[in-house]
Amino acid sequence: MERKHDHYTRSHGGGAWAFVGYISFGILGILLGAFLVYGLFVFLLVPETLEPPLEAVNEVPEEVVPEEQLGQVQCLIDVVEDVMPAVVGVNRQVYVRRFGEESLEPAESGSGVLISEDGYIVTNHHVIDGADNISILLPDKGRYDAQLIGEDVLTDLALLKIEESGLTSMPIGDSDNLRVGETVAAIGNPLGYFQQTVTAGIISAVDRQVRLPGGNFAYSFVQTDALVNPGNSGGPLVNLDGEIIGINTAKISLMGVEGIGLSIPSNTVSRVMDDLKEHGRVIRPHLGVIIDDWPLYSDEEPDNGVLIIEIAPDSPAEEVGLQSGDVIVAIDDHEVQYLAQLFDRLLDYYPDDTVTITYYRDGERETVEVTLGERPEDWEIEIDEPEDIENGESEDNAEE
Repeated sequence: MERKHDHYTRSHGGGAWAFVGYISFGILGILLGAFLVYGLFVFLLVPETLEPPLEAVNEVPEEVVPEEQLGQVQCLIDVVEDVMPAVVGVNRQVYVRRFGEESLEPAESGSGVLISEDGYIVTNHHVIDGADNISILLPDKGRYDAQLIGEDVLTDLALLKIEESGLTSMPIGDSDNLRVGETVAAIGNPLGYFQQTVTAGIISAVDRQVRLPGGNFAYSFVQTDALVNPGNSGGPLVNLDGEIIGINTAKISLMGVEGIGLSIPSNTVSRVMDDLKEHGRVIRPHLGVIIDDWPLYSDEEPDNGVLIIEIAPDSPAEEVGLQSGDVIVAIDDHEVQYLAQLFDRLLDYYPDDTVTITYYRDGERETVEVTLGERPEDWEIEIDEPEDIENGESEDNAEE
C-alpha cells in the first residue's frame, strides 16, 4: 500500500514538471518566431531607399541648374566686368548766391556711358538740364569737367565730352533685334551714392509707347524689369553681347507697381548722337501736322493708325493734299500703328527725303509721295478742335 502511494506521488509530480516544460518551450518558440518574422521584414521586405547610405544623403547633383542657364549667368558676369569701366557718374552743378557771393553747388546726380575711347558720353537731357557746370566721375580715374556737345529735349538725350583718351567704351547695339525675354543688365549710380550698381532682368516689352507727363511728343521705349532708381537715369541697358541696347530714362512710380523700367531704344540713341556730334542738335524731318492715336477717336477701319487733326499752312502735308481726318497707317514699307511709331519712322529720314505715305480717307486706302521738310525747333501752331471730333483734348495732341 505504501509503495503504491509513493509511485502515485512521484508520477503526479513528474507530470506537473512536464506541463511546465511544455509551456516554457511554447513561449520560447513564439518569441523566436516573432523575432524571425521581424528580422525578415526589416532586412528583406523594407526597400533599401528608406535608409540610404550617408554618402548618398550628402551627395549634390552635378546639374542643379541647366547648363544653358549657367552659361548665361557666367556670360552676364563676364559682360559686366568688361563694360563696367564705361559707366560713369554725371553730376550737375549750379551757381547759388548766398550772402552776396556765388558758389557752385551740386544739384543732381545721374549716370552716363562712354561711347568712344576719346571721351564722348551719352546721358539723359533731364540729368544735365540747367547745369552751370557738369562733372564726370570715372571709375578709378577721378573727376573730369565735361563739355555739353548737344542736347535734345524731345528724346531726353544729351551728348557730353571729356578730354581724355584710351578709355573703355561701349558699342551701341541694334534695338530692332531685341526679343521679349532677352536677358539684360541695367548699370548706373542709383541715388548718386551707390556707384556702378548692376541689376539684371529681361526685356519685358519692346515698342512700348509712353507719353511722358507734360509732353506732346512720343517715342517707343524698351520696357525692362531690371530695377532702376533715381540716379540710374542716363545709364546703359546692356545685352549679353556687351552692347548698349537702351538708355535708362524712367520708371513707373505708382503705389504697388514694381519692375516697370523704361529705356530709350539704342537705334534712337545712335541717330540722335550722330546729329548732336555733327550739328549740336537733331535735324528732324517735318510733315507739318497735328496728330493723335486714331483708336482714341473711332473704332471704324482701320484698326490702328495716326489721325491727322490739323495741317499747318504751306507744310509738306498740305502741298501733297493730305487733309484733316486722314489716318496714316504706313511710311514706305513700315507700318504705323500709333504715335510713337510715326516719330520713330520719321527719325529714319532727313529733310528733303521723299517717302510714301499710306493713309485712309473715308474708309478708302490711298498713298501719296511726300518730300519732307525740316522741323523748326520751336514749331507750334494754334488750332481749333474740329467739330466732328468728340473725344480727346487738342492740347495733348502731338505735332510733327
